[in-house]
Amino acid sequence: MNRINTISTVILKKAFLTVVLIVMTSHVGWAQTYDFDSFITAVKQHNKDLKVAVEDKEMANLQQKEALSTALPKVGFETGYTRNLTDYYMYFDKGALMPGEDGLIKAPFKRDNELTATIALQQTLYSHEVGSAIQASKQYGKLTDYVYEATELAVLSGAKKVFYQCLFLEKVVEITKSAEQNALENYENMKLKYDNGQVSEFELLQAETRWRSSIPEVQKAERNLKLAMNTMKNLAGIDITLDIDIEGTLDVIPGMPEKISMESVFEERPDFQALNWEKELRETNLEATKGAYKPKVTGTLAYAYSSQSNEFELAEENNLVFVGVNLNVPIYTGGYLKAQVQKASVELKKTSLKIDKNKETISTDIVNSYLCLEEAQLRIDSENSTVETAEKAFQIAEVTTRDGLSTQLQLKDARFTYDQAIINYYAAVYDYLAAYFDWEYATGKVGM
Repeated sequence: MNRINTISTVILKKAFLTVVLIVMTSHVGWAQTYDFDSFITAVKQHNKDLKVAVEDKEMANLQQKEALSTALPKVGFETGYTRNLTDYYMYFDKGALMPGEDGLIKAPFKRDNELTATIALQQTLYSHEVGSAIQASKQYGKLTDYVYEATELAVLSGAKKVFYQCLFLEKVVEITKSAEQNALENYENMKLKYDNGQVSEFELLQAETRWRSSIPEVQKAERNLKLAMNTMKNLAGIDITLDIDIEGTLDVIPGMPEKISMESVFEERPDFQALNWEKELRETNLEATKGAYKPKVTGTLAYAYSSQSNEFELAEENNLVFVGVNLNVPIYTGGYLKAQVQKASVELKKTSLKIDKNKETISTDIVNSYLCLEEAQLRIDSENSTVETAEKAFQIAEVTTRDGLSTQLQLKDARFTYDQAIINYYAAVYDYLAAYFDWEYATGKVGM
């Protein structure tokens, strides 16, 4: 009975280890799979550029709070204790107190212990700078909102292009591998024929050359795919060491978009709107620097308490409540304020020029992306016909080569033309998609 229990225990342990081994090995080749939507979601959640843009928005909110605080009253409290180690005296003329007397009266003024406390409220009554700061903070908040939208638009546009580039490069890998496998099978078939004396050594060497020359093409295609995948990982914040798979198709593409007016595009482009808000911010800054010449008025309401004694007690107390108004007028600053106004004026002019340049760039991008779309559409139609023709030519070459009516060189040329036609077709599809995403970016729209 004990022997049976021992055997059962050994069997259970082996079964457990087998299950663990299966689980471990099943995860070795595991890779996260992304389709288009899940990849774009990952980019939105983990892209570092977008995270920086979010922090910029948070900084704008904090700056707005900071600007508003300059208009609010400020309350401060201050207290202190002093231990006088030597005596402090005040001197009076005797004649001032007792007419006709000469000499000085020496009277102690300080006690050994002094305690003071003050609480004060200070309020800006008039300041051109405060109003400008509040207005500028609101404008900066709008600016950062549009900067975030512009960053998101640029990042997502690039992410879309990279995703479909990877799909295209997967097709290239698939086609080059198929060509390499076909060349290998043809070489093995020719070797059998050569061994049977059916073909010459020259024909065998041609088949071997075709096979071996296809191997570097596979390696090159795989390298390009890995590089593009690494770009995908960087955009989506995925660990560069992890393997990922993608799901998608190049067989479905969006239709040609309708042409739109330039003015409507300027309203849609967040980077252009950001420049408009930058201009308003520069105008406010110019007014603020000019306002530095204006006076600043602040008011103060305070309560002060003091006590002094030679003992450690509250004695000889004083309570003082006072209000005050302070006027600050800049008269001469050595040309500093004038230089600040000139700098603000130059910055405003630079922003206006950037807006004009951005208009030209946007207009050019829209026209160019639409031309690329039209050209890619024509290429897709043309390459599709080329693929059909090349496929028929390759099929004929395979049959005639087996029958001895065509050479290995002719078969190689037919296969190369067919493979290249397929690659060219998918390249045209990818170019169309890339142009479509460029058009989306140029028009300030996010779709697909």
